Amino acid sequence: MGVPLGWLTRQQDLRLKVLAGRGSLDRDVVWAHSIELADPARWLNGGELVLTTGLRLTPDPAACRDYVARLTKAEVTAIGFGIGLSHEQVPEPLVEAAEEAGLPLLEVPLRTPFLAVTKAVMERLAQLQYEGLAQASRIQPRMTRAALHGGAQAVVRELAVSTRTSVVLLDHEGRARAAHPPGAGAVDGGRVTALAGAERATAAATCDQDGVTAVQQVRVGPRVHGRLLLMADRALTPVDHLLLGHAASLVALEAEKPLRLRDEQNHVNGLLLRLLLDGAVSAAVGREYLAEGGFPVRDGIRVLALRGGSPRLALEAVGTELAERGLPLFGRVYDSCAAVLLPAGHAATAQTVVDGARARLRPRLSAGLSAAHDLDDGSAALTEALNAASVARTRGGGEVVSFESLAGRLLVALPETRRVLATLAETRLAPLAAHDTAHGTDLLASLRAFLEHNGGWEAASAALGVHRHTLRSRMERVRGVLGADLDSAHVRAELLMALSAWQEPGEIGRRG
Repeated sequence: MGVPLGWLTRQQDLRLKVLAGRGSLDRDVVWAHSIELADPARWLNGGELVLTTGLRLTPDPAACRDYVARLTKAEVTAIGFGIGLSHEQVPEPLVEAAEEAGLPLLEVPLRTPFLAVTKAVMERLAQLQYEGLAQASRIQPRMTRAALHGGAQAVVRELAVSTRTSVVLLDHEGRARAAHPPGAGAVDGGRVTALAGAERATAAATCDQDGVTAVQQVRVGPRVHGRLLLMADRALTPVDHLLLGHAASLVALEAEKPLRLRDEQNHVNGLLLRLLLDGAVSAAVGREYLAEGGFPVRDGIRVLALRGGSPRLALEAVGTELAERGLPLFGRVYDSCAAVLLPAGHAATAQTVVDGARARLRPRLSAGLSAAHDLDDGSAALTEALNAASVARTRGGGEVVSFESLAGRLLVALPETRRVLATLAETRLAPLAAHDTAHGTDLLASLRAFLEHNGGWEAASAALGVHRHTLRSRMERVRGVLGADLDSAHVRAELLMALSAWQEPGEIGRRG
């Protein structure tokens, strides 16, 4: 933002006279600077009105051309030459050099102090800034009303009209969601590419032969909804940038509305899942709620369990993946594990959902999927999923481990044997779990890996990501805690069956 040079020359009290460069009076003055150096260029930033009495300037034509050339290269707006001190008149060679270069040259009479010129520029700049803020204060309420009544498209239109620019809203994949004027949606890919490096920045701008492009991220906290581009064939003003930022905030809030509603719905759904798994809600009530929430229950349910990383972040990522597939999220955190309800007929969806969640989070997620169950058997489905996830962790790899693929699953699936195995698990494995809790060890997982890999030291240690000597040391401690002979096939079989029914104390019903 600057003071138009033409405006300054029209201020009669300054008595300025245009001697050269009359065709460039539309330039803006951003500062008025009095300087008497023979070569002032290194002290200038561009856009200045250079005020001088020519103290170190001779009327030599070569010296005048050199002086003008240096100021032109420094991109000053104009020269204000004070007469009556060093020079009675502005040197004619200086006038000729300025005219030839197209650089405005103003004569400043002796009775007009340079301070008066500087003061006029500063006061006009302050006035323009105030007018800009006043203009923004009038536009911002209009943009807010546009957001309330017309959403993102209305905000984009209001911003474009108010700033007399072209505006495009891009989603997080770079596709145009809204544009004004309508043709602005076909935004030149070169402009967007030029800003690609600013994708993680809050705001950026670039300038090329086509004009100026400013970009503002549309985000709330860590969640980025896209970018708002403002394109103009002129330099952008602070008001333009202010309005662009305001528009980006309005669009971000508009995009957050359905996500906030979804978050609240997911919270309610999680409460229902807890009640279902605790048996506090009847299957009939649960079936009715699930059906109203768009969850298919005709074929029963499965539970998907994920271990590794932050379980809450895993739930958010899985919820996003399910939403993209038209499924609601019914999920809870159980200690260090995320558990999600899936329709029984969507078993194949589990792998794609987990793959999508891994891509979003990039943690080492281990996933297990239960067999199909009726709604009144949700607790058993959760136990199966947690056990399958534990097996997945010992195996490594990215595949979702289905409980139905595990040996001995029929024993756990039958209510009668499940009760017996639960008692066996509590008797045999509780001491190991207590030791792990007290000493920060991982003996239970080590035992599972050892048994799952048929006592193979290399395969089991590789699955755990430890050296085989470390695993041997752990297994010696397991022998000591359990007082069991792990070389016995009968003991191994008993412990393997106990592991198939084991669940961590407090996992059911506890919120992480």
